[in-house]
Amino acid sequence: MIGAKCYRLQYRIGRARYVVSYHDGRKRHADGSPFYDLRIFANNRVCTQFVRALQADGYRETGARVSA
Repeated sequence: MIGAKCYRLQYRIGRARYVVSYHDGRKRHADGSPFYDLRIFANNRVCTQFVRALQADGYRETGARVSA
């Protein structure tokens, strides 16, 4: 079963400034729940480039942006 490609952008999670969790629509845990990959950035410019690359690959943002 293939789901939708999605990502979520989060700010200030612990000591990390920018966190992007993304799901490619295929990876699953043993119990069948989606497995989200994680990228951590200290620089907003690099984070924005990564998000734009995800969007170009067909990923869509899910939920609201979260800041702690």
